[in-house]
Amino acid sequence: MAGNEEVSIIAHLLEVEKQASQVISVANVKADKKISEAKIAADAEFKKLFTEKSDKIQNDFNENKTRIVDEHNKVMEEYKSSVENKAQNKENFNAFLDKVLFE
Repeated sequence: MAGNEEVSIIAHLLEVEKQASQVISVANVKADKKISEAKIAADAEFKKLFTEKSDKIQNDFNENKTRIVDEHNKVMEEYKSSVENKAQNKENFNAFLDKVLFE
């Protein structure tokens, strides 16, 4: 009988090991699923934040560029206007050129 009892104990231990293996397998599948879901959520959050930040940077750049171009155009127009409105002394200029070029 002792032999039967040992076989019964070994069979029981094998059954417990099989059940433990199944529990571990199910736990691994659940863990892999949770990790995958967490990665997908993290990637989505990163993409959202990245898009928000890059859009803000692009908008700031465009606003600054427009402001700078407008300021530049204003300064250039003021300069052109000041040059065009300056009194021209053609006689003195021509005399200067004659002196520099032909003497």
